Amino acid sequence: MDILNFISWIKGSRRIKTAPIGSLLAVGVPTIARDDKYITAAMTLPDAVTAGNIGNTKHYELDMAITNTVTVDTPRGIIDVLNTGTLPFSPDPAYGSSVFFLIDNLDLDLTLANRDNIYVQYSVYYSQVFGDNTIPHLIAAGVSTGLGFNLYNANPAVAGVNNWNGELYVYFELYTIN
Repeated sequence: MDILNFISWIKGSRRIKTAPIGSLLAVGVPTIARDDKYITAAMTLPDAVTAGNIGNTKHYELDMAITNTVTVDTPRGIIDVLNTGTLPFSPDPAYGSSVFFLIDNLDLDLTLANRDNIYVQYSVYYSQVFGDNTIPHLIAAGVSTGLGFNLYNANPAVAGVNNWNGELYVYFELYTIN
């Protein structure tokens, strides 16, 4: 790929911060045909954005009856938390008890020594069933080997007959900045 083109575009004030629909990006594509190992190709902006996100989001299942750890291999994902409606995996109302689980990513340093370099963002979605008055509240509980969370029922009322029988999903983003 000819880096001199980029240099001349910048010197010629042809660098832009926004681009209209249909614009193309110049991309260096690896090749063995050239001594600098790249050829220049064109890619649309939407294609480049989509290509940059491939593999970054994935669906995971955490079956609390089997384990309390879900191992993820993407920085973003959706965790379907199963079997929270069965004891002892259903927290009591009014923060009476909690259920602990871990999110781990073997490619990231999620150790206590690296805790200041971990970025996590998460949100909870819960779809109640009839007779279910659960109000899930998820709190990050720190780092051990993986990232720990405590799941509570924030509803102060007496537990409904079907508490925790709804669908519980945790959406997450997890990065280390080192």
